Amino acid sequence: MDVRDGRVLLGCDHAQDARPPICRELAVCDPLHRRYVLLPPVPDALIASAERPPPVRRRPFDEPLLLPLGENDTAAEGTAFMVMSTVHCETKLAPFVFSSTTGQWRAAAPMLWSAMPVSPMDHTYLRRHHAYGCFYWESTLIKRRELLVLNIRRMEFSIAKLPSSGWGTLGVAIVEAGEGRLGLFGIRDGTAGGKPDLCYTVRRNKGKNSGQWQMVKTFALGSEGLNYIKAATERYVLLICSEAPRFVGLSMEMPDLEYISVDVKKLQLERVCLKPFGNSLSRKRIYAHFPPSLSSATI
Repeated sequence: MDVRDGRVLLGCDHAQDARPPICRELAVCDPLHRRYVLLPPVPDALIASAERPPPVRRRPFDEPLLLPLGENDTAAEGTAFMVMSTVHCETKLAPFVFSSTTGQWRAAAPMLWSAMPVSPMDHTYLRRHHAYGCFYWESTLIKRRELLVLNIRRMEFSIAKLPSSGWGTLGVAIVEAGEGRLGLFGIRDGTAGGKPDLCYTVRRNKGKNSGQWQMVKTFALGSEGLNYIKAATERYVLLICSEAPRFVGLSMEMPDLEYISVDVKKLQLERVCLKPFGNSLSRKRIYAHFPPSLSSATI
């Protein structure tokens, strides 16, 4: 479901009966030390406190996610974590938060649909990003160059505009550019026979041009075939590049995929590995920042 601060959030549905996602089993895993914590179910009393309409098809906010920890949330040895899951109600979005420090779920402040900048029935938001305590969902509509933003501290939604032209349609990556500035990676389509570029822009947060995006750097991509952003964290971006498929006799030969990492601070590209083309269909996430084990040391 999510990866953050070296933890992996797994979710399991035992039936295909469109049950509310709040009822699924959740576990937070520590792959490095081979440990996991199985979260308790959300208490019935908490679930009953949120009015629920009949089950509907999944929306972006239905997926449970790992919350970034604040300075006051970090427990001894850095083993703390927090998980948020939500229930879609008729008039509001009801979030529930689990803290490993207390071992309990609590109800967070609900967010009214009437206060949201988009309709709750809008299903055009897809991939999620995180930067500076906010989650960003990018729109799947090509003409809708915007991000839906959720401020975790204030539990408020807003809209952030993207650069308006020249971008491809295979996703973007939101990163932390430093000094509170938002950074954005995107692939610019090749024009007039030119090869595509990976572009890095930063949104200004000071002065009269605050809120405007400024191009910082472009990286030439060697292939005119497949180029897209597969995953991103606040610090790293993972690209997939390959040559275009070609016919060999009567069959089509699919090229290997080249995985390339981008260090946001150093603005450097580094080749990671080659994988068969079939791997492009699987979901990839970046695992970084290896923390202490979820469990106490034993002898």
